[in-house]
Parts: sequence; C-alpha cells; structure tokens
Amino acid sequence: MRTKTSAAVAGIAGLGLLLAACGGDDDGGSGGAEAGPATVRIGYIPGPAPAMNLLLADERGYFAENDIEVELTPFQTGISLSNALTGGSIDIGVMGAVVANFPARGQGKLFLLNNLEADIQQIWAAPDSGVESVADLAGTQVATTTGSAAHLLLHVALEAEGVPAEDVEIVNLDMPAVANTFVTGGIGAAALWAPFDTQVEEQLPDATLIATSADYEEAAIAGGWVANNDFYADHADTLARLAEVWLRSNEDLTADRDAALAEACPRLEEFMTVETCIEIYGKTQTFTNDEWAAYYEDGTALDWVGRMEQVFVDIGALPEFVEPEKYFDTSIYTDAVGS
Repeated sequence: MRTKTSAAVAGIAGLGLLLAACGGDDDGGSGGAEAGPATVRIGYIPGPAPAMNLLLADERGYFAENDIEVELTPFQTGISLSNALTGGSIDIGVMGAVVANFPARGQGKLFLLNNLEADIQQIWAAPDSGVESVADLAGTQVATTTGSAAHLLLHVALEAEGVPAEDVEIVNLDMPAVANTFVTGGIGAAALWAPFDTQVEEQLPDATLIATSADYEEAAIAGGWVANNDFYADHADTLARLAEVWLRSNEDLTADRDAALAEACPRLEEFMTVETCIEIYGKTQTFTNDEWAAYYEDGTALDWVGRMEQVFVDIGALPEFVEPEKYFDTSIYTDAVGS
C-alpha cells in the first residue's frame, strides 16, 4: 500500500500564529463505521520535530502493516492546519505548540506527543546591542512571531528573569522577516526557531545566543497529534492503530536515530536539506516508549501541555485556561503500550 501525498504548501512550518480564533465544533472527518483498511487524511507541519515520527512510519511501511492508508498534506502553519481540522478536510493534524491552543477551545482532541523541542526555539542578541542576557531585554525591541512557540519562550524567559512583559516591545513579523530584520541590523534582539538560527550564524556570526527553551522548565514545548472531533468520536480503533504505528517509529528513532533520520529526512528535501533536518532534530529531547508511558501515567505529559496553554492564555492567544484532561486523551497511548 503506497501513501498518497497531496500537493505541498510551500515553506517551513511556523508552528502556528495562535492569535486567531475559530468557532464551533468540527463538522468534518471521515465518519461512519470502521471496516477494512482505514484511509486517514493527515496534515502535518514539514519540520523535523513535529513530523519525524509520521514520516519515518510512512517510509518504513508501518501504516500499511497496520491496515491504514494515509493521505499526507503539508501545511505551512499550525493555524492553517488547525483550520483544516476544524473544517473537516483533514482527520489528523501533526503539529507543534498549537496542540495546546485549538483543542483547548474544543476544536479537536490531542492524543499523542512527539518530543520536546528543547533547543529549537531561541533568543538571540545582536552584537553592539548591549544585550548579553534575557534580563538585558528590558527596554528593548524584540522581533518574533506573536502567538508562536518562539513567543512562548520569550514570555517564559522574561517572567523567569523578572522582566515585566510590558517593558519589552515586541515587533510582530513572520519568521523569515524576523531573521532577515535581525541579521541586517534592523533590530537588536530576536526570538526565533531553527532553522533560522543557521541564517543568524552565517550572516551575523558575532550574534549571541542568550536563551533556548531548554533553559527554562516552564518553556517545555511539545508538538503532537490531534484528531478532529468527528474522527475522534467515530474512529477509536483507527486511533489505537495510529498509536501503535507511532510506537514503532519512536522505537526506531530512539534505538538507532542515525539510521532513522537518514531514511526519513529526505522526505523533507522540498523544505530543507537532509543535513539541516538532521541538525534540527538533534535539538529535540526524545524519550523511549517506556519513558513516555511513565510521563503519560504520572501527569507529566499533561503538565507540559498545560504549561504551554497557560502561556497562550497569558499572552492573549486563548481566552481562558482549560484543564488539559478535557482535550488530551492520554489513554490512547497508554492502552497502546499496554497492548
């Protein structure tokens, strides 16, 4: 069984501009009783952190072996993918930090996490800016994409260092413009994500990396898999089989990462080089299946999602906090491990 891939949406993922809101429950999805091979329409962000488990599983035929046919469609941002989920043109979305936004609004169910994006989000200071630490950002301008995971890191870092958010002027740009403005001297500091750090290192080699998500426990940024409401309600068996597929690909990634990346990274060559893909994935924090099981069972996974959600509430991307248990179904993973 061969995967069918839809036309790509150009560009590297932004992880979502989370300030836009969508109303209403999902009215799409595949629907109907499950019988025979399931066709699942999966949208994904074409970056190594959110997409690696998905692409490796497809490349190694794990979906077919679990009687699932997948139609894969890349999306440029988490918000466009979330809108597709809400509209019903996509059954499953594999994305970044937006997993703690739209599902909290009642638009989809989170059921798998992929990894922690430990060093992917970063804060940089330009040479001669006078900024040598996060504390020095008080009274300065910082370019970032508001509502994104990079904004999440910036907010957490400022809070941790005792810098009131209102003391920093955020310049909201799309991420390519953030990087371009920073390296050309248009602004003294930037919160961005890999692979835009490569542009900084090449074009502004004297810039200083002053923080990453790994520096702050509260900035635990995790992406994952979200089912639209109709698919979640009607396809419990398929969700269980998707979790089994994920377990196989994650076992491969943790047992022999080099071999897994060499096989899966070429699937992202439309968006980045294989070398860049490998480098970015190296900035993630991954866990074995057993470690994930412990994190699901002891509430750590829920806590990570809740921390992301709280920051989105704090920065105005969500109207109110919703307990993650209401939109993150951890039982799908734990049942798959148990079986």
